[in-house]
Amino acid sequence: MELIMKNVIVYYTHRLPDVEPVRMLPDVTIVHNESRKTLTKIELIREAKDSHAICWFVPDVIDEEIIASCPNLRILAGFGRGYNNIDITAATKRNVWVTVGPETMVDPVADLTWGLILSVARRITVGDRYIRATKLSGWHPTRCLGYPVSRKNLGIIGMGQLGKAIARRSVGFEMNLFYCETGPVDESIEKDLDLKRVSMDQLLQTSDFICVAAPLAKDTYHCISARELSMMKPTAFLINTARGSEVDEVAVANAMERGLIAGYAADVFEMEDREYSNRPSQVASGLVNQADLTLLTPHISTAVKDTRIDIATYQALNVVQALRGERPVGAVNDIPLHPALSGI
Repeated sequence: MELIMKNVIVYYTHRLPDVEPVRMLPDVTIVHNESRKTLTKIELIREAKDSHAICWFVPDVIDEEIIASCPNLRILAGFGRGYNNIDITAATKRNVWVTVGPETMVDPVADLTWGLILSVARRITVGDRYIRATKLSGWHPTRCLGYPVSRKNLGIIGMGQLGKAIARRSVGFEMNLFYCETGPVDESIEKDLDLKRVSMDQLLQTSDFICVAAPLAKDTYHCISARELSMMKPTAFLINTARGSEVDEVAVANAMERGLIAGYAADVFEMEDREYSNRPSQVASGLVNQADLTLLTPHISTAVKDTRIDIATYQALNVVQALRGERPVGAVNDIPLHPALSGI
């Protein structure tokens, strides 16, 4: 990456974890959001208006007004896989690349998904809290009774890269695998993983564990709400490591209170999805207060040092490719190639 023009500006909306951008983009001017908070639209426009590249992160919402306010902009380079928070149409109209993170970041998300499955079903955190809050006197036959995982039915909503990664990790548990997707996956993958494609209603009625693994879109917003929860087994668990707004958190809390489902585990929450004006300001209290039935982690699915470094490096690579007039490897839109910036 031989960049030599200091008047080329790359703006980072957040500080990178574990790695400094200057190591990956040594010869451009790098500007950071120095605060720990997500910038408002007005703040982002003010800070990034002269940038040639904006490196965005999960909390950022970048709309047409922001894009139009940055006349030098060549690329919006993402740190995550989801991009419904970016106005792709506006970016494409103005010949701005939009890129996302590498497929390799799916593995730690799938790992965490399985950590949540096992922990919420076997009440591992409940047991941990019990030890810390009491003086353990010994074994008891009814303490922290949980639910079995092996040889149960696992339903996966969405069979993209994340869905496949979750399915692959189920093999050792000898589970029956069901999935719901708009179209069937490759026949060889179905055969290899012993997947059975079913309707959403069939998946809800059949599964003992249901994992949300679809990207957030208009047709997946609140795809799990009161109706869907009423169809689940009372012994079934819902796990969400995709996007918070795919699940109606209040409906989930009510379903647990009524005994309609056995529990809920999540690493993502509706409050995070800033593109929705009606989003809640905090995690639903009904989830937080039902600690014995829920397991909640603060969006740490890719919080592995090596993974975060890989994502940051990939993000920087996309920036370099765009500034050189090449198609970035992580592009999710198609635009005419720009000429390379002088000196890049």
